[in-house]
Amino acid sequence: MHDRSATELLDLDGFVVLSQTIEAGERWLLVETTADIAGCPSCGVVATGHGRSVVQVRDLPISGKPVRLVWRRRRWRCPEEDCPTKTFTEDSPAIEGVLSARAAAEICRLVGQDGRSVAEVARRFGVSWHRAMAAVRSHGQPLIDDPRRLHRVRALGVDEHKMLSAGPKHHSIFCTQLVDLETSRLLDVVPHRSAASVTTWMDARTAYFRRNVTVAAIDPHAGYARAIRTSLPRATITVDPFHLVKLANAAVDDVRRRVQREVEGHRGRRDDPLYGIRRLLTRGWERLSERQVERVLVAMRRGDPYDEVGGALVAKEVLRAMYWAETPAEAREHLAEFYAVVARAEVPELDRLARTVRRWEKEILSFFTTGHTNAKSEAMNLITEKLRRVAHGLRNFENYRLRLLLHSGVQWQTVPTARIRTRHPRLVA
Repeated sequence: MHDRSATELLDLDGFVVLSQTIEAGERWLLVETTADIAGCPSCGVVATGHGRSVVQVRDLPISGKPVRLVWRRRRWRCPEEDCPTKTFTEDSPAIEGVLSARAAAEICRLVGQDGRSVAEVARRFGVSWHRAMAAVRSHGQPLIDDPRRLHRVRALGVDEHKMLSAGPKHHSIFCTQLVDLETSRLLDVVPHRSAASVTTWMDARTAYFRRNVTVAAIDPHAGYARAIRTSLPRATITVDPFHLVKLANAAVDDVRRRVQREVEGHRGRRDDPLYGIRRLLTRGWERLSERQVERVLVAMRRGDPYDEVGGALVAKEVLRAMYWAETPAEAREHLAEFYAVVARAEVPELDRLARTVRRWEKEILSFFTTGHTNAKSEAMNLITEKLRRVAHGLRNFENYRLRLLLHSGVQWQTVPTARIRTRHPRLVA
């Protein structure tokens, strides 16, 4: 005789609860299946009972207590003498090894949607790390393999990310993330940061996907640009404004360091005038207070005898001002002013920056027609960093890709918990 109330509470299809007890803070449920007839898997003849074996299975917690299902699993014997299958044990789609199917799915959701570490979830369910990770793979792989994830991508962001920092036995390992810039959805992660890796991924997509992508935002990376031009010839390439301003700030820093060494005879020290304003030089001029502006001007009078740092600062601000333009024609005027400032300054670091800007001029100006940046790709990098910290680092690329896509590339169909509405209770005594 089964426990009807406990069976309803368990709500596991095809199972009934015979008895229940609580031991060491765990809820133990003795269960068995409702099926009383089974056919031989080889010949189909109705089998006869051949005893039972007992297996223990982890299920979802009930009332905050871990649940251990003690399954009295039926054994069957085939009565057909010529059948090669003499005995067999019943199976249930609700059970996956030492986990119920719904517990395995919940492990996948906790690791994927909630971004928990596999080790934490494994401890919570009382299974090994490898068993928990197997549940993530079995339930997560179909979600990321679903071709509908890649539908209707019109704006593509491509950016690199460090998967593993350098160590005694290896260099830093980088990967490339591909992001849908309209939905902020991670499309995929490919190894390395090269044209070949991106081209291989693009070539594996459908012709419809490649035809539908009209914009690709990248940083000034020749490999990425080459891959986009090869695989997406119709797409407009846009260089991200953040990376261009970053290059300008790097040029200002390079000029400051060189002038510092020439004037002071050593690397920057705390009391050196230019070293003291190194942070202010890379900040937007309009964001500086009057006191900070005065501090910058005083430091450059003391430590910049030939106005090289000042020239670099002006060039950087002129380049930044380009992004205040409202039309491509106005942006071109700012670029022409930038080239003129660089020519007058005669600073080698600025000449190098100007050559880079001129080489990427078409892609830089396309920002003013497409309006797309790589900001959402950079935001995805922050989420990736968070997941790396939660996992205390990831070494295996397949696990790395799976966890990133489950967290940032899958639309989870979870039902939100309904709020309690005291004015209209759902249950009335």
